[in-house]
Amino acid sequence: MKIFFTILRKTISVIIYLGDSKMEKIITIDIQKEEDLIEKYDDSIVNHNLIEYILKKTLFINKNDNIKFVINNKCDTEIFIREKIIDGLKLEYNNLIIEQRRNNFIQILLLFMGITFLFLSTFIDEGFIWKEILVIIGWVPIWEMIDIELFKEIKNRRTKKIIEKLIKSEFEIEKITD
Repeated sequence: MKIFFTILRKTISVIIYLGDSKMEKIITIDIQKEEDLIEKYDDSIVNHNLIEYILKKTLFINKNDNIKFVINNKCDTEIFIREKIIDGLKLEYNNLIIEQRRNNFIQILLLFMGITFLFLSTFIDEGFIWKEILVIIGWVPIWEMIDIELFKEIKNRRTKKIIEKLIKSEFEIEKITD
């Protein structure tokens, strides 16, 4: 860490430069019983609440941060915990890709609808209210398309990057006996 001091007009300002420092984010998971890791009715799928918990813990991760899982295994059975969590993250990643494709299709459809209504409004004379109604109806789907891109797609892209980072992260599994 470098600290720079600057004196301007009898005031002192301190600038702290962190540079390329990397922080380590530790995600602690306590597995009390097998149902904490896998779904109750399908043992091939990781518990969705666990994946939501992991993604919630990574909300404030920077691109330079390292992620480490510390898993406290208190259940009796020997489960491949790391593999199960990675499979659950991959499933969530695939769901995001499916949602992205669906959003892309919806955006194209909304854009086409908006342009169609705007085009139809050009055929109506200026004095009619229907022209203004068609213009408004044309702009609504275009703005909805922009809304999908700005809010849903940006969030999904960030979540996909975080999942990629989580899959490559380090796991530390501790067997805890009572």
